Amino acid sequence: MKKNYLLLICLGLTTTFILQGSVFGAILPSLVDDFQVGWGLLGILMSLWTVSSAASPLLVGKYIHDLKPLNAVVLVMTVLSLSTLMTAFVENFTIFNMVRFIGSIAVPFPFPLAAKLVTTYIVSEKRGIATAVYGTGSILGLALGYVVVAAVRGSWRHAMIIAGFVGIAYIPVACVLWKGFLRLTDSANTKMDSFLENQTTFNLSASDVYKIVRWLSLGHFAAVYTWNLMFTWLSTFLVRELGVGYGAIALSLSIMAVFAAVMEVFVGIWSDKLIGTKKVIPLYIGLVPCSILLAVAVISSNGLNTAILMSLAILFWRLSTPSFWILFSDLVPRAHFEKASGVYVMAVLLSGIVSSTVNGFLVSAIGSMKYSMALTAIVLVFSPIFYTVAAFFGYRLRKL
Repeated sequence: MKKNYLLLICLGLTTTFILQGSVFGAILPSLVDDFQVGWGLLGILMSLWTVSSAASPLLVGKYIHDLKPLNAVVLVMTVLSLSTLMTAFVENFTIFNMVRFIGSIAVPFPFPLAAKLVTTYIVSEKRGIATAVYGTGSILGLALGYVVVAAVRGSWRHAMIIAGFVGIAYIPVACVLWKGFLRLTDSANTKMDSFLENQTTFNLSASDVYKIVRWLSLGHFAAVYTWNLMFTWLSTFLVRELGVGYGAIALSLSIMAVFAAVMEVFVGIWSDKLIGTKKVIPLYIGLVPCSILLAVAVISSNGLNTAILMSLAILFWRLSTPSFWILFSDLVPRAHFEKASGVYVMAVLLSGIVSSTVNGFLVSAIGSMKYSMALTAIVLVFSPIFYTVAAFFGYRLRKL
């Protein structure tokens, strides 16, 4: 029962975080029209916001991770939600840009915080399913974001207000769940001594850890590069270029989200039964078909068919997500976890910088997202390969 309380906190954190980002990505076409800014400039600014996110773990990461778990969750969600709400009320694009910079400070922390809670309080044999549960927040938040935008008929300000209030409402719910969790926990003051207990049996040198994290980060970069396109630029392609309505996108994503959430949980259960390098198998099952679907979507000329292909691509991409943090937790020793997770998350932020810059330039210069999608499909193929190299190297060292 106490595990359920913890998973609800983690799932709420990831879903709310992604919901707010999804709403912002969905309303980009309206925002560009309202502020009369070019796509190239917007892409550069989004890259700069991501630079701010990349610097955040170095500047405030230790402070965030040193807080008590609930305090860290509340602080991060407060910054994200208030910046989302403030975005809806600004009239000046300069102020808008400043607000987004403030929000970017909290962007790197929701998923590492969820991973930290799971690895601290849940035994290693159950972490695959636990990671899959909070990981479904990505797809649920993405679908809910488009539902919100469709419900307000594309009004970007109203959509941002709703997303911000959802984040504010999550905070007291998380506090209640945490109190329930503590009541059912034998040691309410559990320290990080239990953190990553499955890794206390092996030690690696700093150079070996660096090699493992380097390959893991390359794999994460290639995978999340695709997610950045789906997450931030999907509406630019479907709404602006193909004329698909927000309602149709919301319906397609919602149906897909239900299937993806269920399948992701089953993959998490399956991952708990895989041993060693076999844990990379879900990556190939998910990412390779996703790359193929993206390539097919490039040559599709029908808007609805393209929306369906993109939804299926997202579905397959989601099947791989439990493996991202499962492999990281398996391969990185406890003593190096905090610094290594900062590097690992940095790969996500770097992919956002590159993706925003490249996609913004291509849309501005060529007027189409299809070239961005083709490039993304190519980059994605390398992700499972990089993860496989990390797995073979890391698991071999664990046996030495």
